Amino acid sequence: EVTQIFRSIAGKPAVPLTTGTPSRRLLEINRAGTAALFVESTPSRAARFGVISTADGSVTLINGSAPDFSGDGERLTYVSEADGQWRLMIAPSADPARAAVLRAGTEPLGAPALSPDGDRAAFQIMRQYDWELHVIDSDGTNERRLTTEVQHDRSPRFLTRERLLGVMGEPRHQRSYLYDADSGERTRLFHNNTVRTIAPEYRWAHSPDGNLVLIVADRDGDTISPARGVYLTDLTKTVTPQELRVRLEVALAEEKKLRERGHRTYAPISVAVERTVRMASVARVWAYQHALSAFGSRHISRPGNSRAADYLFETYRSFGYEPEYQAVPTRDSRTANVIATLRGTANPDLVYVVSSHYDSVEDSPGADDNASGTAALLEAARLLAGRPQPATIVFASFTGEESGLIGSREFVRRAVASNLRITGALNNDMIGWANDGRLDNTIRYTNSGIRDIQHAAAIGFSRLITYDARYVRGTDAQAYYDEYGDIVGGIGSYPVLGSPHYHQPHDLIDTIDQDLVTEVAKVTVATVMLLASSPSPIKGLQVDRYENGVAEISWNPSPEPGVVDYLVSWGPPGDLQRDQRRVAGPGATIRAPSGTVISVRAVNEQGLEGWDSARITLGRGN
Repeated sequence: EVTQIFRSIAGKPAVPLTTGTPSRRLLEINRAGTAALFVESTPSRAARFGVISTADGSVTLINGSAPDFSGDGERLTYVSEADGQWRLMIAPSADPARAAVLRAGTEPLGAPALSPDGDRAAFQIMRQYDWELHVIDSDGTNERRLTTEVQHDRSPRFLTRERLLGVMGEPRHQRSYLYDADSGERTRLFHNNTVRTIAPEYRWAHSPDGNLVLIVADRDGDTISPARGVYLTDLTKTVTPQELRVRLEVALAEEKKLRERGHRTYAPISVAVERTVRMASVARVWAYQHALSAFGSRHISRPGNSRAADYLFETYRSFGYEPEYQAVPTRDSRTANVIATLRGTANPDLVYVVSSHYDSVEDSPGADDNASGTAALLEAARLLAGRPQPATIVFASFTGEESGLIGSREFVRRAVASNLRITGALNNDMIGWANDGRLDNTIRYTNSGIRDIQHAAAIGFSRLITYDARYVRGTDAQAYYDEYGDIVGGIGSYPVLGSPHYHQPHDLIDTIDQDLVTEVAKVTVATVMLLASSPSPIKGLQVDRYENGVAEISWNPSPEPGVVDYLVSWGPPGDLQRDQRRVAGPGATIRAPSGTVISVRAVNEQGLEGWDSARITLGRGN
């Protein structure tokens, strides 16, 4: 279906301004209303756009891309590329064919933008591996570089002549910054409300005077929910010292709660966990990645994939496991997951999976994506070999993540078909690239109980600094989530993906921080030890009766051996542990007002509480 652009005047029929093929898509109309930009849908042809004169309907077609009007509408800029030469162009809106070259070179250019008065142009340029932001005057002089960050800096736009907005990172998670066009001074524009939570941003729009910016973002870190927030930032206002102090005090109180809760949770097994994680070896972690990198691309269509699978099989076997290949059906190649199992001593039917994908994209050796996650998985398997836990732990090296999650989906399909009781899953993906000396990474979760345990594991048993986001999109965690629901945790760079090596031939082992990978392995081990040693979440929590502020609640008895009683907690949202009580059986009577949230966890004979609670709110249909 071909789409065209029409002009409509009140009381008159719409008049086509473009005709024929290909399809055209309107981009913007300049502020004066005298000209409009459109692009053509011509995937097999060099990029081309058009300028329409709204006065007479005439169209000028230009070979180029990413056109943009100045704020006053008098000029436009665009990028032209031919024979390996990239040119930044500027032209009068009234006579777009009369274009001048602002700069030319072999380095790729993109996303040009003009200042409101048209006297300056900003653009992104790929100097080596990543996009950087530059500014140049409209006569082609005084070019200066605004950014030096190794992460991608993209999509500049002028708010005023002196101030720009730019975004950093990969499109699935970008963060906005303000830049002084003269000095390059940078200011973070948008913040989340907690110390730990990552807030991905997606779209931006600003007022004509540049004082107001609208931002579409997941400020709560929940990228799974389809709901997103729209936030207004007023650049004429500042946060007062007192307002900042209040925010910091709230954040400090929450951080103390997180740490105290984590210390209490791990207390019964902390000695065993510490003895296990202290055996982690940076040298071994490097050796795993070095071996995987030697196979080149591990895409399912390349020989390196099967060689990597054989290496993983033999490595698991060297740790004392009896690994298995799990064939994954594909149309054009043979590939397999590699699975190793540590059978549980007390609750073997409860299964926790630790996974990473070992394949890569076709044209990359995949050091970070995902030899890094595979190395952490292997080290976790080594550390736990000979140390069985109460529940069963499965170590799963998945193939085909880069080919549509085919390995993880096959694993989950078989698990469901065989009634495998997967109670929790940790999936690590892209954990090794570090922008600086900070050993930090992001917990990607669907289950808040696992999230808090991973924070506690990082704080108590590693040097890792952890943030968090509710995220599964495009990762093997999606396969678990689709079939088993909210059972997922794990660590990975998403949604904070800043690596310029992502899916590139230069995703090499020398870009990986081996200490970072080793610390992730420690956190993974500490997390799965706690999960496998604790009661799983209870089922069937319900309010049997609620009258005059008195609630009678019940739940299904835990079928797990070793459960001795239940911890019932209740309070307002955000303070669920205001009141607590231990009960011996699967029921309790509580006096509480409507709106109170009640949570219940099983407690075992070691004193370990269930790693997640069942929750219900009084007054909502009960």
